[in-house]
Amino acid sequence: MFFDRYCKGIRNGWESTPRVRIEVQDHFDITAKGLSERCAIARTTFYRFFKDTYDLLDRLEQYLLGELVLYRPLMNGSTTGFQSSGVAGKPYESIRHFFGMGIYLRKLLQPIMSENGDPYFKDRLARRLREELGAMMSDEGVPNDELRSYYVAAIAASYIGLLAHAATTNREDTLGIDQIVFIANSMRVAYFRSSNSAPAISDRQLFGNSKSSI
Repeated sequence: MFFDRYCKGIRNGWESTPRVRIEVQDHFDITAKGLSERCAIARTTFYRFFKDTYDLLDRLEQYLLGELVLYRPLMNGSTTGFQSSGVAGKPYESIRHFFGMGIYLRKLLQPIMSENGDPYFKDRLARRLREELGAMMSDEGVPNDELRSYYVAAIAASYIGLLAHAATTNREDTLGIDQIVFIANSMRVAYFRSSNSAPAISDRQLFGNSKSSI
């Protein structure tokens, strides 16, 4: 309409268009009434725990962000959370844990990471993955140069895409966790196998206890 008005001279009422327009779209098409009926509970029960469906969505996403942790450095003396899970400070095992949790939580991730899901969730997760990938590479002795920043960005984006695909694919078509982790780890392996600036690390560091190699 803007170009029609000022490039073609068409009087289409553009001048009366509000300067700011806010559009709110409910991608999930979820209502408190619908949820209450599906769960066979009274709506008063729903509102006892949540302000509205957006509050429910926010708390769900907070929970998922808390569970989908990619990497935590090994911290001396810590016996809680990730540090006691056996994967802290172990990149390959951490990657496997991340995608294992993603598959476990796929029913919750499916509506959020689908094509019509919440893009802000992906953005929040991607930002944190970049931070955690940076910590992982620091622990592996990767120099903090320009090449590393590109690898961090590329790996984070690929992990988001891979997780979204695994979460939204029909269960019978979903790859096994070993195959998913093999794909996820391949870019990391490519860096250590092909970059002149990459420090030397062992196959055990690259592949954990798996038999995979590239």
